[in-house]
Formats: sequence, C-alpha cells, structure tokens
Amino acid sequence: MGRAIRREDNSFLKALLKLIPSEVIAVFIFVQGVLPAALLPHLVVSGILVVMTPLYLRFAMGVRSRSQLVVSTVSMAVWIYALGQGPVRFLPPPYYEPWYGSVLIALWTLIPPMLLYSKRAPESRGSEEVGS
Repeated sequence: MGRAIRREDNSFLKALLKLIPSEVIAVFIFVQGVLPAALLPHLVVSGILVVMTPLYLRFAMGVRSRSQLVVSTVSMAVWIYALGQGPVRFLPPPYYEPWYGSVLIALWTLIPPMLLYSKRAPESRGSEEVGS
C-alpha cells in the first residue's frame, strides 16, 4: 500500500491511514527512550522529525500531493503534542494537559481526511491523486 492517496482508494479509512506519518511517529517514540531529560535535545529531535516528515514521504514513499504532504507534516506535530512527549513534556499546565492531546488527536484524525477526500471526482476519472 503506497502512501499517495489515489482516487480509486474509496475507503475513508485508507485515506486516513495514509495521512498519518506512522514511520516517523515510530522513530519519535523510539528516540524518546534514549534522550536525556532536558528540553533542548527533545526540541531539536522533534523539530528535525517534523521537517523530515514531508521529505521522507516525498522521496521514500513517493507522495507527490502537496496537500497530503502538508497535512501529514501537521499530523506529526499534532501527534507529538498528543503523546505529551518530546518538548511537550516540559510544558506546564495550562499549556498542556493530557486531555488536550486526546481531544486534539481525535479532531485532527477526522477533519483532514474529510477535507481532502471531499475533493474526489467521479469514479470514472481513474487513478489521479487527490490534491495534485
């Protein structure tokens, strides 16, 4: 299953899964276990991974849709916040509460696929990418 959202992908769930940068999130979670308990390393690694997300998707996974690259990059930042790890773990209340992350990830999981998927043309147009 490639990462590019194609019009023949008529499943909302397939589109949703392609918008989540799961490989980059996995790297983020792994790195959290080896970083020292200081803000700067967490901030640097999180920033690098957010910047790397569209590059990885474009060059390693073949995604060409700008809208999909933007949404996936924002998704990475949303996941960092929602997990409460990385630089977010150093934020005091009221800037971070675990329930903020839960609500944010729930809303973000639903909204982008609806917006991108609503651009679908009639099924007869073939396998064009959404947002191309």
